[in-house]
Amino acid sequence: MLDVNAPPSLKSLAASLGLSAATVSRVLSGQAARYRISAATRDRILARAETSGLVVNHLARSLRLQRTLSIGLVIPDIANPFFALLAREIERQARRHGYSVIVADSEEDPAVEAEVLALMQNRHVDGLILAPVGTSAATTLLRALAATRPCVLVDRLLPQAKLAAITSDHRHGARLAVAHLIERGHARIACVQGHPGTFANDERVAGWRAAMRRAGLATAGLLFGAGYSIAAGRDGARALLESPAQPTAALALGNLLALGVLQAAREAGRRVPEDLSLVAFDDQPWAGVMTPPLTIIDQPIADLGREALALLLERLGRRDAPPRRRTLPVRLIERGSVHDRRARPAASSPTPDPTP
Repeated sequence: MLDVNAPPSLKSLAASLGLSAATVSRVLSGQAARYRISAATRDRILARAETSGLVVNHLARSLRLQRTLSIGLVIPDIANPFFALLAREIERQARRHGYSVIVADSEEDPAVEAEVLALMQNRHVDGLILAPVGTSAATTLLRALAATRPCVLVDRLLPQAKLAAITSDHRHGARLAVAHLIERGHARIACVQGHPGTFANDERVAGWRAAMRRAGLATAGLLFGAGYSIAAGRDGARALLESPAQPTAALALGNLLALGVLQAAREAGRRVPEDLSLVAFDDQPWAGVMTPPLTIIDQPIADLGREALALLLERLGRRDAPPRRRTLPVRLIERGSVHDRRARPAASSPTPDPTP
């Protein structure tokens, strides 16, 4: 057991766990993945270090390792609940491995993205996780960064950049949403998109088009919106509601877009789901308690964060490791925002009593 009367040391911590001092040192220096130390052993060491009061001198450790023990995280909109939850999970996992996280918001702007990528380089972060705005300029900057440090893409990809990446199956998610709406009798299904040219948006639009085409349904004049904000969703939905096509359903490609669609429908006196059914990407705590509760394409946000950090740690441990790409499955959560338009058989009249 640890001597409670003396300051805890690495050796006493190792002895209390029945492990070698080298194993404990590697975990506390954030090198568990590099030395293939199991997650269970890592968690035991970190938990005991925390409860025993052992403090790791990060400055001394970074000087010894010639690393800053920091990770850069660049996301497009920190106010978006999806990216806020993603950042929280990445920061939580990084902390467990002894890394701090420097978070920057690119504001969905390529120029701001270029500034914050340069900032990350100047701060000498050991590695970078990025959800890119989606331009060729980002690809050029990332190539320069990736030449000196590991980089991992999350949620949004840059197909031209040969980097490790983790994303959801955006295209399949859109197909699930459209299939759900078609099964409930909808044929005029609009799409309210985010930023054209970004990987996630374009994959979702492609999935919407493919599902509609497979069902023999038209998509002309049914694509609206340009941006991931509530205002962009509201503007897209206003155009949708005034469209000659008169859609009976909409697929919103983001949670903030869904709020904008609901706002526009309320302003126009349209009921959801009776007048306009709605399916949206990304579950949030409020989605299930709204009136009506939203039917959602759910992305595994926590898994995306954990996998992004794991891919980066893998690259930090082995710079020659090939850049892996993973796609995580999504699921449809059915709630109350979709109206069933299928014809229902009329109730049969009661048989008259033959007795006089």
